[in-house]
Amino acid sequence: MRASDASCNHSKRLWPPKWRKKIGHSRSAAPELSRSQMCSRGSFTDWTHQASGRQAPLLFLLVLCCLTAFHLWFIHSGRFNLAPDEAHYWTWSKRLDWSYYSKGPMVAYLIALSTRLGGDTEFFIRLPAVLLSTGTAVCTFVLADRLCRSTWAGLQAVLALAAMPLAEAGSILMTIDAPLVFFWSLTLVLIHRALTTGGNGRWLLAGIGLGLGLLSKYTMAIMAPQIFLYLLLSRQHRFWLRRPGPYLALGVGLLLFTPVIYWSATHHFVSLRHLLEQLGGGNNSVIPLKSAGEFVASQAGVVTPLLFLILIIGLWEVGRTGLARCGDDTSLFLLCASAPLLIVCVITSLWTKVQANWAAPTYIAAAVAAVAWRQSASAHRNSGPSAWRWTRSRTLFVCALITGFLVSAVGHFPHALAAVGLPLPRKLDLTKRLRGWAELGAQVNAIYEEMSHNGPTFVFSDRYQVASEVMFYVAAHPATYNIQLGRRMNQFDVWGGTDKVRGWNAVFITDRPDPPEPVLRSFDVVQSDPLTVPSTVGPMHRLRPWFIFRCYKFRGFQPARQLGY
Repeated sequence: MRASDASCNHSKRLWPPKWRKKIGHSRSAAPELSRSQMCSRGSFTDWTHQASGRQAPLLFLLVLCCLTAFHLWFIHSGRFNLAPDEAHYWTWSKRLDWSYYSKGPMVAYLIALSTRLGGDTEFFIRLPAVLLSTGTAVCTFVLADRLCRSTWAGLQAVLALAAMPLAEAGSILMTIDAPLVFFWSLTLVLIHRALTTGGNGRWLLAGIGLGLGLLSKYTMAIMAPQIFLYLLLSRQHRFWLRRPGPYLALGVGLLLFTPVIYWSATHHFVSLRHLLEQLGGGNNSVIPLKSAGEFVASQAGVVTPLLFLILIIGLWEVGRTGLARCGDDTSLFLLCASAPLLIVCVITSLWTKVQANWAAPTYIAAAVAAVAWRQSASAHRNSGPSAWRWTRSRTLFVCALITGFLVSAVGHFPHALAAVGLPLPRKLDLTKRLRGWAELGAQVNAIYEEMSHNGPTFVFSDRYQVASEVMFYVAAHPATYNIQLGRRMNQFDVWGGTDKVRGWNAVFITDRPDPPEPVLRSFDVVQSDPLTVPSTVGPMHRLRPWFIFRCYKFRGFQPARQLGY
């Protein structure tokens, strides 16, 4: 037997017979994407005792409502202050523009819309994140259902996504990843719809999704080569490369991205310089294999090890079946919709530090791939060795979900462990940066109000995170600046504006016990005995304190040399 025939036979044996059907090519209409044998209806029977397919959408709605209600309650509870990035994006929303130094404008637009409706509160800043995460869950359900022809597969994919601490954090924190992941999942659904139904209108909608994703985060740009890679490899849908649909989607996406290009061009291409420095390593010095290992470990951490293992197995399985000579087209779609971004992140980590959240969009299609692997094992659960494979996949999946939800629960309620004498070590407490800002803001607010009685006063810091947090938590939301003492550029440098506050008094916040020399030269008088504010981030963890200085009669500031973008 030839190797190619063996490969085809293996692909046929892998999936249930009822899904082995060929879908003929049609030049007049787009052929329907192969609904993979991987996802057979009823494979959720280990949990539902062969419940009817009509129950899955109802259970999905129940899960969706419970998750959304919990997220709304949590952001209303005020358990965590705004993360530094959230506060920084809120400052963007107060100065709407076509784009910003390091990111597109979508996060600022969404925060601006929400806070205009409900006010500048933690709840309304984070409300878009909750709504977007709900939308992401809907898109994931639809994607899995359409690819697998199984609403149970959709429910499992949503549960897998919800069990990831990374996704859970994105459901309550309003950062750029919330709109990115939503528009990524929406675009996948729209592209799949365009492939299966044809028509330029579907591709137009996919292009809009692509463009909105680009306005959220530049990571969305990899969506285009991923889809063109799929079209190139897919025998069934390769003909789309000779039709206008995909190019229409790409053109619409770029058209929506034009304002960002214009803004960057009128600001010395600082966004491009920042991106290239991030991808090129900038001032970072890394050990290639060590850095790559740290990135992979970070993925296991933010997804949880068991669930990460299942996702990798799922990607491996869709890779085997999708790239085989008689490969399954659905498997190929899932592979191309997820693996390239993860591979790019791993390769990039060889020469620069890659943040754990950069690969977040990967896990939309990867969750569906993991469910597909489970479903294929379920379809053979009564056939000898495959029965063990099914039992193993079921056990892994259930344990992964339980572990993921438990880890997320600890993240939501870290004090619960401290209450029973098991406080999280400081290195593992990822919520430590979400506490203490309101207390710092209250102290600054008291000093700011006192000094404001004697003349106009502004607030500044040597860190943009502190400047952003204080601007939010001081009641009057005063003019706030981040001085350049020798650091990388940020949005405060783009705004500038310290010249217009010459002669004003100021409140300076830093983690240094003594004010830097450039600050001393910039004022007639700088108070020598600052107010010390302890920075408490938990019952067992105390970081270095903040020091608040009163400064009088601003003369102007001479910025230090900028250290990169």
